[in-house]
Amino acid sequence: MKRFAFVFACLVFAPMLVRAAEAQVFISEVAWAGSTASTSDEWLEVCGSAGTDLSGWSIEGAGTNALVLPDGSSIPESGAFVIANYGNEDPKSTLRLAPSFVTTAVSLSNTQLFLVLRDAAGVVIDVAGASGTAPLAGTSGAIKTSMTRLMPLADGSAAASWIDATASLHFNDGATELGTPGACPEEANVAPPEPPTEAATSTEIIDDAPAAPPSPPPGPTTAVRISEVYPSPFSGEQEWVELTNISSIGEILDGWTIEDGKGTATKLAGVLMPWSRLVITAPKGTLNNAGDLVVLKDGWDRTIDGVAYGDWDTALHPRVGDVAKGEAVIRLELQDAFDVTTVPTPNAANVLVRASAPDDVAPTPSASKEIEMQRPTPQITLPVVLSAIKSPPSSPTEEKASSVPPRPIQNDKRVVATVKTPAKKPVASRYKGSAYSAVIAVPPGVYSKTKMYVLHGDAVREMRLSKSTTTAYASGQKISFVAQTKEDGGAAFLLANPNSIRTIGEAASSTLATLSAWPAAAGAYRFNADVIASRAGGLEVRLGNVDGDVLLPSAMPALKPGDRVAIEGFISPGTRPRVVLAGNSAVRLLSTPPIELSARDLPKLRLPWFFAAALTATAGGAGLVAYLRSERLKRLALVAQPLDEDYP
Repeated sequence: MKRFAFVFACLVFAPMLVRAAEAQVFISEVAWAGSTASTSDEWLEVCGSAGTDLSGWSIEGAGTNALVLPDGSSIPESGAFVIANYGNEDPKSTLRLAPSFVTTAVSLSNTQLFLVLRDAAGVVIDVAGASGTAPLAGTSGAIKTSMTRLMPLADGSAAASWIDATASLHFNDGATELGTPGACPEEANVAPPEPPTEAATSTEIIDDAPAAPPSPPPGPTTAVRISEVYPSPFSGEQEWVELTNISSIGEILDGWTIEDGKGTATKLAGVLMPWSRLVITAPKGTLNNAGDLVVLKDGWDRTIDGVAYGDWDTALHPRVGDVAKGEAVIRLELQDAFDVTTVPTPNAANVLVRASAPDDVAPTPSASKEIEMQRPTPQITLPVVLSAIKSPPSSPTEEKASSVPPRPIQNDKRVVATVKTPAKKPVASRYKGSAYSAVIAVPPGVYSKTKMYVLHGDAVREMRLSKSTTTAYASGQKISFVAQTKEDGGAAFLLANPNSIRTIGEAASSTLATLSAWPAAAGAYRFNADVIASRAGGLEVRLGNVDGDVLLPSAMPALKPGDRVAIEGFISPGTRPRVVLAGNSAVRLLSTPPIELSARDLPKLRLPWFFAAALTATAGGAGLVAYLRSERLKRLALVAQPLDEDYP
């Protein structure tokens, strides 16, 4: 009977298991890098048994919103269901194969690729990539390569499940892309094992393959950005790209690259110091004058920043207009946007000088050559500075009315047109002083409601507010503000109106580490120190062989010399470093020195006078009683002693 039941179960459920295996659907290929026709020419492929109904299925992570497949969608006879951003007849596509589903909502990330395939009921069927990580395979260089699934099928979130495509199929003639849209992967795409070396025997296996590289960290957190691009130089000059590090954390650039639109990469190295600039002269390749793309990538090949200009079409990066000879593409640093300026400033603060509109009267032929040798006449100038700049206009009306001449460029042999100053007097800024960008070290309210400290450049500066503010600020916030430099008892500080403060993001943070010596760069640190002396509003501490000062909030507990404390604060280095605390809990007592008491250090007992008089009288009475008793005993002893009769 049991055998009959077993045979019956096999006959009933075996076909169902076979159909379930045949109906397995998975993400087989992802072309996240685009193509030579367009960086938006992206597509992905889903494979499974022919005829599998995909109506209502969705793919998360392939666009701003989940891609939902329309009713009637099913896997074709080839077994490959291709979803593309453009149809094969679109000039922006290099596909010769007609996609199964075309939607302009496809947008695959080059830095954090994680796709989730769900069926119509919302059940997760497969994944491609891992959350917060770069694509597990594929390249975006000169030859765009898709990310292809390895067989036999394994976990799609593991890097070992994907490889770079090595074949080119179903692309237009002349296309250089590598990928196989419309063809599902087979067991043959598994890389064959390398043959054993001659030194290996049948009983000995030599594994000398290099170790797999560590997986990239989740998401770039650097503050390094493209600051300026000079793509169309005059005769005798070179192209260059400028980077900035707008944070208090130095960045190691080993393995980083600068790439143009064709994928030609220039390798970077060294350290980009905090709040500094780096100019890469004559990068590899040649930037096209008509239009090109400049992309900054880190050592994990993750895109950090990018900008396009001219006729280069991209939806992944900001794009500015045409760039004439001698002009530069600059970042408006406090606005995170790009524009074109007629005054390039390598290794200096960016200055925006827009070209004036052409005159209504056409120039004569004799004057045309002279005009070609000159820069366009500046009409509007707006200084955009990394750290200390003149106050920018606070409203569009003021921007139109203001006019600041560009900074002179030394050793510049080019002919620069003169600046036309508008007849109308410029409107003064609402706030007096210079504009700054800095990181909040100590927000208002720790020391007082109108006092704060900011990390500006390589120093911690005191900043006072002209009036109290209800806006809540936090340590580590990056701000821009307008302030005047003042002095109080010979010490300089910044005086700012709190209404001029603008929050522009979070500063790149560093891990606080235990120190044994004072650091050479300003920033946030955690360290243990010995208290030398305590004074009003501060401590004198020692770290290593150097003494420093710690400014304490009024609510801090009293500390004494010899105490060992743990401190978390912002350090301004120097011959005598200074530390400001980000909060009242930034100092913690670790230990106190042992107490050694001598006889003179013992506490002296002090009693009220009446108690002392009573004790003295009692002691005197007791002494008198003892004396009288002793005298009485002596007399009794003499009386009781017998007389000696043998006396003369």
